[in-house]
Amino acid sequence: MPTPRDLAVIVCTRNRATMLGAALESILASVPRDVEVLVVDSASDDLATRDAATASGASYVRSDVKGLSIARDLGLRTSTRPLVLFTDDDCVAVTGWIDPVLEHFADPQVGAVTGRMLDHTLIGTESGALPKRFTRTVQGIDAGHGAVMAFRRELVLDLGGFDPVLGAGRTLAGAEDLDMFCRILDAGHAIVHDPSCTIHHMNTRQGESYTELHHGYGLGLGALANKLLRLRFRVGLATLAVLLKRTGGRALRHLRDPRHGKADRAMLRGIARGFLAGAGMRLDGSTFVDEHPPTATPLDADVGPPLESALESALDAPIDRDPRRTR
Repeated sequence: MPTPRDLAVIVCTRNRATMLGAALESILASVPRDVEVLVVDSASDDLATRDAATASGASYVRSDVKGLSIARDLGLRTSTRPLVLFTDDDCVAVTGWIDPVLEHFADPQVGAVTGRMLDHTLIGTESGALPKRFTRTVQGIDAGHGAVMAFRRELVLDLGGFDPVLGAGRTLAGAEDLDMFCRILDAGHAIVHDPSCTIHHMNTRQGESYTELHHGYGLGLGALANKLLRLRFRVGLATLAVLLKRTGGRALRHLRDPRHGKADRAMLRGIARGFLAGAGMRLDGSTFVDEHPPTATPLDADVGPPLESALESALDAPIDRDPRRTR
């Protein structure tokens, strides 16, 4: 079975130093010293993120190009541990959370393990659910959440890394996690979701921020459905049908619920717009071609010592996205 020395916990973050500090405090208190803890700074505007990371004792690397998928890929390339566990800067780790992760990776067929993200208003409740194993590509949309997901590092790199146009910081602001789950399953590996691996989500959005979050999720989901439709027609069609049925059903149930109903309708619009946006983008293997990458925003050299720059310059070699596979 893998040991803590095989694991890196990676936190991707941008401009949320206070929350990051609390997250790192909980992570470092809940994992053995042999676990690597790495902060990936996604083009924060100042040095507060670096200061929070270094004050905690975590390792730190910076990308001058924002985008959650870009940050995740930088974390994958920076760590040398065979297993990587991603969590978010607005989450608090719970004692024992990595134990089931290591146990499930004892099975060589398992390519990813996900856990339970519990809203802070529900702390103390038990799910009672047992671990669930996923093996079919379409099940990737149900396999877990980016706030607590672990992978075999080399597997993700072999698959081309995270899709750079999906996820927070990009227009298609979601589904980079579900996209990777689908690709791992499509490659013949299994994913285990184990609710006993629990983190607490401490930052519940309200108002327009909550609605915008769901619209961004929808944009990413729609683009993912379009990608799957082009790569695996039946899988993509099934995925799109499930997304529309579920989201439409929630919107109907929440007609008298202003907060959730508005968010559900925003997600539906996002799915439609994301699907159309995906149709206009080329594919390079199983990722979209990033035709309009974000502009690098390096910090002024006078504000501190040199920091790691954008993804490609920080890595020994770029992630392989073979142009011969462009569609």
